[in-house]
Amino acid sequence: MAGMLEPFVAFGTDIVGLERLLRLLQAILLVLTSYPSLLSNILTFLLLLPPFYSSSPPSSPPVIDVVSTATSLLQLQTQLNLARRTIRLFWFLGSFQSSWALLGSRAKGIDSWLGVLAHSAHGMFGLVESATLLDLVDGGVTLFGPVEAVRLDEEAQMLWLVALYASALGSGAKILGMLAYRPVPPTGDGFGAALDDCQDAAAEGEAKEGKEDKAEAEERARKHKEQQRRVWADEFNAKAGALGSKLLADLLDMVIPASRLGWLKVDGGLVGIAMVCSTVLSGKTVWDRCRQTT
Repeated sequence: MAGMLEPFVAFGTDIVGLERLLRLLQAILLVLTSYPSLLSNILTFLLLLPPFYSSSPPSSPPVIDVVSTATSLLQLQTQLNLARRTIRLFWFLGSFQSSWALLGSRAKGIDSWLGVLAHSAHGMFGLVESATLLDLVDGGVTLFGPVEAVRLDEEAQMLWLVALYASALGSGAKILGMLAYRPVPPTGDGFGAALDDCQDAAAEGEAKEGKEDKAEAEERARKHKEQQRRVWADEFNAKAGALGSKLLADLLDMVIPASRLGWLKVDGGLVGIAMVCSTVLSGKTVWDRCRQTT
């Protein structure tokens, strides 16, 4: 438990980690408010639990007002959405910077061009979203007015959908490229380049230590070859796993703008479930980074 405390503190104080936590809470509330029966069962269970200062259950049955609770949770979702937008106020600058860096790189394949499109569209999405922040806050100060703000928000959802689509295609292209250029040994003896290195290592071992017999040198070469193979396999699995998680998270996130635009008829609870899953997948990357720094 103590080993989880430091990464959690680092995750909670990280700006991206904090935004992911708020998004996860918002997604869970969306699921609860979309299914009143589930919310009622959870409230009943919580109210039937004895207080922390008493071991006996309550003597009278609890009174549950699901409608009032759902209304309060809907208001909380709105506040969480505004808090997340405030955190992401200037994130669009980082998206534009990443797009410019990819555009200026020398080697540009299909995945690089898709990355430029994804970062550019995501930057425009963040810019429009930040511009309409004051219109969403109920503070009496507006820039575009409620009607124009709603229209711009729909345009922002379109840009987000384009960004997610391009990002998913880019991740898929990278995975296919990794699989296409993956060295496959013709036999079980190992990779061609690694085998040559191992034979050279065996020859050097025989030259330096003349008393060692050939069997020991070949055994050392075999172990060296197996170690190289394991290192390569671990690196490949780590990169492929990260790209696969990102691809799945982008596909799940595409449900949100598609449903907001009316292109996809999905129940609000399913949107919340997709949002929970994508948040966990994208938050894992931040969590791993925070664990490495602690």
